[in-house]
Amino acid sequence: MNPLMVSEYIPPELVLFDVVIFDEASQIRTEDAISSVMRAKQVIVVGDMQQMPPSSFFSGITSDDDDENQNEAPYESFLAECGKFMKEFTLKWHYRSQDESLIDFSNKKFYLSKLVTFPSPVRDKNRGVCFHHVRDGVYEPGKKGQNIKEIETVTELTLCHVQQNINLSLGIIAFSKKQASAIQKKIEELTQDNDELAEFCRDDSEKFFVKNLENVQGDEADVIILSFGYGRDKEGKFERKFGPINSQGGERRLNVAITRAKHKLILVASITPDMLSGVYSEGVICFKEYFEYIQQVEREKTEETISLISSSNSLLVQDIAYALQKEGYEVETSLGASSYPIDLAVKNKQQINEFILGIECDGFTYNKYSTARDRDRLRRMVLEKMNWQIHRIWSKEWYHNRDAQIKLLLELLKQLEVQK
Repeated sequence: MNPLMVSEYIPPELVLFDVVIFDEASQIRTEDAISSVMRAKQVIVVGDMQQMPPSSFFSGITSDDDDENQNEAPYESFLAECGKFMKEFTLKWHYRSQDESLIDFSNKKFYLSKLVTFPSPVRDKNRGVCFHHVRDGVYEPGKKGQNIKEIETVTELTLCHVQQNINLSLGIIAFSKKQASAIQKKIEELTQDNDELAEFCRDDSEKFFVKNLENVQGDEADVIILSFGYGRDKEGKFERKFGPINSQGGERRLNVAITRAKHKLILVASITPDMLSGVYSEGVICFKEYFEYIQQVEREKTEETISLISSSNSLLVQDIAYALQKEGYEVETSLGASSYPIDLAVKNKQQINEFILGIECDGFTYNKYSTARDRDRLRRMVLEKMNWQIHRIWSKEWYHNRDAQIKLLLELLKQLEVQK
């Protein structure tokens, strides 16, 4: 139940719980949580201070005008209050993103690069973040509050997804309620003549949703389409009203939206990041930086990657890389965006954008983990779930019998090449 339902349906004199757990506590107001706290012998509070704060949206009294309350201050959350006196544990391993570009911006911007993320074994243009520019998009302010060209583009992308990636879930997030409602209505119109689309987008579907910034926390999908919506009007004027992202806490709303995707995020917008210059709200500044980040990632995808052996790696990693390169393999060292990269990754000779093997050593990365459970079992389990093949080389074995270790490694690579 949510806290208000507890107050309404459970008489305080009848029930005392051994444990009460609050999830998404950053969205809960302290006064709403008290009735559940008083029923508990033990309280566990789970949440993220970098995500959605409580707002009047959840009380059901907001205006339909997304810009009307853009200066409204966020309420103090129950999570913030608890942080003042409760013992705190931080969860650092990030499991959702199957491509590090989906989480790297938030990791650096909001979490001080403390999240442990995991690289993908495939460099695929159909994964990660990308930008879809709607050059002729026009924003209609006022009661409509929508961008027709963007809506059509989002609808086309939805149809393509159903035709090409129907096994992957899809979420559409609009920056305003009006844009979200217009997208939902347009898709509903198309489902009348498309049975496949109708089945995918049905109301009770677990593979599809259309939401706005204010109510998407807690959701996730394989593919996320972000519709910015705002832009120049038909007269070429560009107003600097951007709804919830322009309000206090707008950067936290953005953080929620851009971390919902597992495989791919598509930003659909009629503007470019330079058009956001001169806006000084924290949310818009953060969105401009994210916009630029997406463009930078796209540029890097088109550039030819060069396999290098970093001098910052241990001598063991450099020696393994040297031995593999002598046998004609391309390798990359320290693969990954977080502070716990894969020591060495070997590229597939037949498919250069795919890594056929990840090699871990008992070196710098290994010794960063404080427990054997993390470094020897859990990390490997996460990587294998992402379809990595992982091979461990112990420094002692390499130094005592280098030739035998190279022979073992080459035999493994040949087996993997046959399987591919």
